[in-house]
Amino acid sequence: MKQHVVFDTEILGLIKPVFLVCAKIVETGERFTFWHDKRGHTAKLEKMLANPDYTWVSFNGTNFDAPLVAAAVMGHDEEDLKQMATTIIHDELRSWKTYRQFNIDFLDYDHIDLIETAPGVMTSLKTYAGRMAFPSMVDMPYHHDEEIDTPKKRKVVENYCHNDCDVTEALFRKLKTELELREVMGAEYGQDFRSKSDAQIAEAILKKQVGINNNDKQVPYFVEYAAPKFITTRSKQLKQLILDFENECYPINRANGSPVEAEWMKEPIQVGSGTYKVGLGGLHSQHDKKFYIEATDNLLLSDFDVASYYPNIMMKAGLIPRLGGNKGQLFLDEYKTIYDRRMEAKRSGNKKVANSLKICLNGTFGKLGSIYCSFYSPDLLIAVTITGQLNLLCLIDELEKLKGVAVHSANTDGVLVAYPPAQREAVLAVFHKNANRTGFEYEETPYRKMGMKDVNNYIAITAESEAAIIDKSGIYTTRSKGGKAKTKGLYASSGLMKNPTMQVCSDAAVWYLKTGISPADYIAKSTDPEDFMAVRNVKGGGVQHKKMELDDSWEQTDEGWVFDGMTTKPVKRKSRPPAREVGVGGTPFGRVARWYMTKEQLPPISYVGSGNKVPKTEGGKVCMTLPDKLPADLDIDWYINETYQILEDIGVTV
Repeated sequence: MKQHVVFDTEILGLIKPVFLVCAKIVETGERFTFWHDKRGHTAKLEKMLANPDYTWVSFNGTNFDAPLVAAAVMGHDEEDLKQMATTIIHDELRSWKTYRQFNIDFLDYDHIDLIETAPGVMTSLKTYAGRMAFPSMVDMPYHHDEEIDTPKKRKVVENYCHNDCDVTEALFRKLKTELELREVMGAEYGQDFRSKSDAQIAEAILKKQVGINNNDKQVPYFVEYAAPKFITTRSKQLKQLILDFENECYPINRANGSPVEAEWMKEPIQVGSGTYKVGLGGLHSQHDKKFYIEATDNLLLSDFDVASYYPNIMMKAGLIPRLGGNKGQLFLDEYKTIYDRRMEAKRSGNKKVANSLKICLNGTFGKLGSIYCSFYSPDLLIAVTITGQLNLLCLIDELEKLKGVAVHSANTDGVLVAYPPAQREAVLAVFHKNANRTGFEYEETPYRKMGMKDVNNYIAITAESEAAIIDKSGIYTTRSKGGKAKTKGLYASSGLMKNPTMQVCSDAAVWYLKTGISPADYIAKSTDPEDFMAVRNVKGGGVQHKKMELDDSWEQTDEGWVFDGMTTKPVKRKSRPPAREVGVGGTPFGRVARWYMTKEQLPPISYVGSGNKVPKTEGGKVCMTLPDKLPADLDIDWYINETYQILEDIGVTV
């Protein structure tokens, strides 16, 4: 069985640069350190790379580490490697350009790069370390041009590089399911998808299956919209909205290939009792700010979502990308084949196949608006999003015509409906009528409680009751499991897509809605330090000073008041400028901050470059090494008060 080797590289120094490769075998924990200037190290690295029993794993290794390793094995010296690294970073070179520009032979070994497989966009390894609650968040303590000219400095660099290997290993383990799905798809389509994002996989599959090449791509100057026949309504207002969408000409931004929204779309529209924002994205309600509602014996609360909304819009409306010849129809046919295969796998319980094909279906839509994609289709993009909005608005209009029925919220693919039990059959009939006309399938989630800061940030608790699944063939019922929490945005659990933001507060708010147990009692029983931490990117690096002092280093000159006599632009005023607060002490920590709220009186975290405060860090204390137990100076009262603020923000009266 193959073993996995995580690896990372470092190149530091300007006059006499040094190049380091660190590696670790995941299955055994064995570590390796290869200095390019140490006799025999690079030969040992080359031998290890040639071992067919190893799969190498990196983060952004394809574009950075792998070309440098290949050049080192070819015999390039550290000066060459430094120039390469600088050029790669400065010019943002893709790997193929680097190999060509520096005349490097490609080094063939089994390699997985996690940067695209991981779900974040432009997310650094340090940020993932914070999101995974990795124990040690370390940044390189030396500038990339600083000379590493002592054994002590070399040891520091080694420790840093090995820590990055450990973070890469942790991310690799987190992505186990995603990588397994990519292996399933790779075997199916005869390609290596392990280093690709969902959208890249979708493009690779459809490009190969349909025979699309980059010459098929067309970048229009504008696109237009035509509503499919299944978008029908009795509402004069919505009929006019459909005409407005159809009569509009949407210019294409030549810089990024995106359609440009019309000015009239900036104003929300009123449908029934609610207001909604329409445009070239998904539908979003505007009337559900600081909103809380509970189901009772006289009021039911249900969320109705459209299953696979965007893929189904493409198929039901017959939306075809602009490709040469009959390739547009072939594209749609292949897309439908993938969808049908996924549904068959889902029904038969084959989760791996079902989930892998879901990657392709959802990833396709994400590529429609990319000018770099071979099936870039801005007309198809807006056709999907506008049709989705119009369909939901038509549903909302029909629902709100029923006595006692209100749509309290709507997002991209669903609506939250409150209604008296006597109207349940009528509500379901509205969805069935729509499903019969459109071919969409609706899935109901009954709620017991719902609290919303806004449409993108909410906490909901499910109810144990009958739940409907509605398609054109009929209305079917299942049983919803009660007491489950559904959270979104600020209140969602942290993970690879979201920085931690004092998770214990959101959890305490959820628990209060579920059980009525006070936030103070819940937080008092919470013992995991991870739940009390926040993580935030700090551009340019941050620092937390030990104290603040008033600085009055102003002096008056003939030109005006100057600070320390060093400023090139004197302050020309009659009176002396006021003193300012300056930070004293503290150690810079890098580009990602992790902190908890402390009883200790400390200045907020600040940006190293500007000295400005990092938002939401008043009362916080930097914690780059995660402790095993709760810090003694933890300000428990802050977390309790923050939980009550969350409840207030979502409309709950405590």
